[in-house]
Amino acid sequence: MASTATTSFLAVLLLVAASAATPAMSCAPSDLHALLSMKQSLGNPATLSTWTASSPNCCAWDHLRCDDAGRVNNVFIDGASDVRGQIPSSVAGLSELMSLSLFRLPGLTGAIPPCLTALSKLQFLTISHTGVSGPIPESLAKLRSLDSVDLSNNKLSGRIPASFADLPNLRSLDLQRNQLTGPIPAGLVQGQFRSLILSYNQLSGPIPRDDAQDEINTVDLSHNKLTGDPSHLFAPGRPIGKVDLSWNYLDFDLSKLVFPPDMTYLDLSHNHIRGTVPVSLERLSTLQKLDLSYNNLCGPLPKGHGVIKHGCKPYAHNQCRHGTPLAGCQDLS
Repeated sequence: MASTATTSFLAVLLLVAASAATPAMSCAPSDLHALLSMKQSLGNPATLSTWTASSPNCCAWDHLRCDDAGRVNNVFIDGASDVRGQIPSSVAGLSELMSLSLFRLPGLTGAIPPCLTALSKLQFLTISHTGVSGPIPESLAKLRSLDSVDLSNNKLSGRIPASFADLPNLRSLDLQRNQLTGPIPAGLVQGQFRSLILSYNQLSGPIPRDDAQDEINTVDLSHNKLTGDPSHLFAPGRPIGKVDLSWNYLDFDLSKLVFPPDMTYLDLSHNHIRGTVPVSLERLSTLQKLDLSYNNLCGPLPKGHGVIKHGCKPYAHNQCRHGTPLAGCQDLS
């Protein structure tokens, strides 16, 4: 009898242990259906081999995460050459999704679907290094919780939606290496951004003026067709660290510009910038990268260490048109 009781007790312990090892909550049926539909739309790739109806607890699948309630809140599919097709409309069924990352998927094509606006809790959106094309939907601005948007290295065309400037929580916007045209929307270069990267497009017109005392740290608008005077980007009090405005058509007087003291990166090369190298450059002790080459700068260089420590290369190929040619460093040409 004792032996039978002991056996029964051990059996109970094993059953409890097995129950504890099994997740108490499977994912929601709506999430399961949406994920399986997504897999089918993407060509049933081997990359998503764990996404199967025979394993109904989708919270245990690869390329996603669930919250404590068992709802899918993070989907990340990256580096997969076997993913093919358009962004599935069924992604809209993941109503608790906070982060969607589709990265390095060359077989992903078509437009960004308007159904993404159903993801009202989405904070982080990445569609990058894909074959996705067409315009950026204005409707994305309905996602008021967006904190970071990365649509870089795609084939997107058309204009940047003006409504992006109205997103109250957007801190980072990366649209580099697309085929975007038109002006930068008014209000986009303003308070809420910490990082704004629009490089390697075909954007034109002036950089919108905004004198807000904001948190912006990184601005990269290089390799576009921008014109005018961007001096307002360096307004006193802005904690800006990196500015790359190279390879544009900017035309302004650099002489009296006062740079923020904590800058670490400044590239204004390949523009039509005139005037002299400002004395304020001497005080940039944290500056690691400087390039003012291929402009129309004139006059002597300031003698301070903050200027000469970068050597001669940052000042090379300046064609002074009115005044004394740039001098003070050897081999400037």
